[in-house]
Amino acid sequence: MAKVRVFFATNRNHLEDNKLQVFGKAFNPDGVAALRFGYADYESDPVKPKLQAVHVYPDVKGETDIAKTGGGMFMQALHQAMSNTKKTDTLVFIHGFNVSFMGALEAGALLGQSLKIKDPDETQERLVNVVVFSWPSDGSAVPLMSYYSDREDARVSGPAVARAFLKLRDFITEMPNTEYCQRRIHLLAHSMGNYVLRNGVQALIAKDRDSLVRLFDQIMLVAADEDDDTFEHDNKLRLLPRIGRQVTVYYNPTDRALLISDKTKANPDRLGSDGPRLVDLLPKKVVLVDCRHVARGADRKAHHGYYVRSVAMERDMRAVMSDRPPDEIANRTFVDRIRSWRLVQEFGEKDVELPTPAEPEGPDIRG
Repeated sequence: MAKVRVFFATNRNHLEDNKLQVFGKAFNPDGVAALRFGYADYESDPVKPKLQAVHVYPDVKGETDIAKTGGGMFMQALHQAMSNTKKTDTLVFIHGFNVSFMGALEAGALLGQSLKIKDPDETQERLVNVVVFSWPSDGSAVPLMSYYSDREDARVSGPAVARAFLKLRDFITEMPNTEYCQRRIHLLAHSMGNYVLRNGVQALIAKDRDSLVRLFDQIMLVAADEDDDTFEHDNKLRLLPRIGRQVTVYYNPTDRALLISDKTKANPDRLGSDGPRLVDLLPKKVVLVDCRHVARGADRKAHHGYYVRSVAMERDMRAVMSDRPPDEIANRTFVDRIRSWRLVQEFGEKDVELPTPAEPEGPDIRG
């Protein structure tokens, strides 16, 4: 079986004597922005990748040589993975609500074993490297208590995201030109991970507005548990496009998890349910994709976790990261009324991708 390595950065507390979880539900005792780094190796499996080992880089106190710190070791290892003979891109993944540390790594392994990309001028596909940013989600299913706890932890985790972003920026900035690997870094945020991302962007702005530099190529927001007016306000995600070349918002009007978030927790309408509130004001970098036809089959209970269980979503994200223009990605049709692309159908193992329709879809009539 193929092997998958999942890198990670986390502001969770390290459980040195617990081999089942490695990191727990609380924050790093050194502070909410304190980070630990490492990687986990998995054996590929289409349903549940099998964990082989977890390695945590040492937390060296007072070390002034960055290369000897855990963060420096992590950056060097990731750079080596991107610079090897396969020349692979990297996907940074921020998980959502109710996810344990090991659950986050497993989701990263599912992404890492399936997301193959290739540039338009290339013939060979390559699996992406995956970096999981894991924040202290409770990883328990107490419906109300864990949601509110997770939302507060997501808010407080913003500075940790900002710190990881600045570490990456500094590593790239200080790298000699001869060592550039000429590969790209992408970002995927799922569910409440989008709220973590929002607070990370806000922490960057608070530190230095000029720190919003383009480190990412493609940014993908999936099933976002985030306000639908987020692109209208500087204190939310209006400035997110500054750190990426393109932002793709995947949403699903039948998302039951977000419906609960909307109706029972006093949240405004969610970005991951119907997309942005005002599409006419969207930056040109933002692309919308309606996933209603593929979400149900991939996640029959909640219609929320379709980012890892849908073949159609996998192919679409692969096309996005492979730098395909939105109008050249198969299995999409454009709905002019809502100015959004829509995934047409889910695929089985023997299905063939549909060509991009030549004509836009007619009116979208909802019951």
